[in-house]
Amino acid sequence: MALLQVNRLYKQFPVRGGLLNRPIGAVQAVTDVSFELDQGVTLGVIGESGCGKSTLGKTIIGLHRPTRGTVTFDGVEITSLSHRGMMPLRRRMQFIFQDPYSSLNPRMTAGQMLSEVIRFHDIVSPRQRTRYIEELLEIVQMRPDARHRYPHEFSGGQRQRLNIARALAVKPDFIIADEPVSALDVSVQAQILNLLMDLRERFGLTIMFISHDLKVVEHFCDEMIVMYLGQVMERLSCDRIQQTARHPYTQALLKSNPINDPRDRTELHVLEGEVPSPRNPPPGCPFVTRCPVAESRCQTQRPGLVPVGRRHDAACWLVDADAASAVSSGSGKTAGSSD
Repeated sequence: MALLQVNRLYKQFPVRGGLLNRPIGAVQAVTDVSFELDQGVTLGVIGESGCGKSTLGKTIIGLHRPTRGTVTFDGVEITSLSHRGMMPLRRRMQFIFQDPYSSLNPRMTAGQMLSEVIRFHDIVSPRQRTRYIEELLEIVQMRPDARHRYPHEFSGGQRQRLNIARALAVKPDFIIADEPVSALDVSVQAQILNLLMDLRERFGLTIMFISHDLKVVEHFCDEMIVMYLGQVMERLSCDRIQQTARHPYTQALLKSNPINDPRDRTELHVLEGEVPSPRNPPPGCPFVTRCPVAESRCQTQRPGLVPVGRRHDAACWLVDADAASAVSSGSGKTAGSSD
């Protein structure tokens, strides 16, 4: 059974206005998202800024209440649980925020922040707490005496290591990392990614890794889902994505990705047009206004995710037609061989 199951999840934020500040609309941040995540798998969530990646992560972990849909963690449906009902599961699910400074209390030392989490969840006895904090700091490759320092005394990379230590303090099974390296220098990004990879192997963590960097996701994750305007466009394995990606949006992201080899003069392609407003998304496919292969039905009919391979789904009418054609062709061959 999957560790995490997300079923038809929606999240809308009301837009208020007028003299009485009443709701006058809604931002469609997450629309009809469904997927499963097995134990030990690292799932990347990728897309342009504003596509709903962070909102999806925060809704899954309970920082936002979903508009509708369900999230099931280890067999327990958690979207309807009260704050008290969620407490036994809180320590098993942790969140690493994008900004390593704003997510730390500037008035507390590293040791005090870690001690607060450990004490609240009763991880170890008070006599063992100092040693446990030192072990956590060593695990994230920080000196044990760092527990006496305040957040402003650390570099950006050290602050993110401290955030990771705080997440690990409660011995979680599942971590959502919301663009944990986007605010860091490139050299530091590699260090943090390598640290997360080591921790994943060491503790058998299941990770949902949110990012806008396709190369990072391809390197770090086992699978990925591609989001656009709050909806999932494609889910596929990170192995050989250049060859297997089927959705026009995923292909466009790949073509606009910087090339590692300086001798490769392949021209980069930049997506034209603007992302539609999430307050007024297109009635059909959300990508229709920028898609180079859009058809007339794309304007009015929203395609659903259809299987195009093993653990590979795409939401595109062209992919759907290809799949149907393949099935029809396959059935024809079978009938012919039986004659």
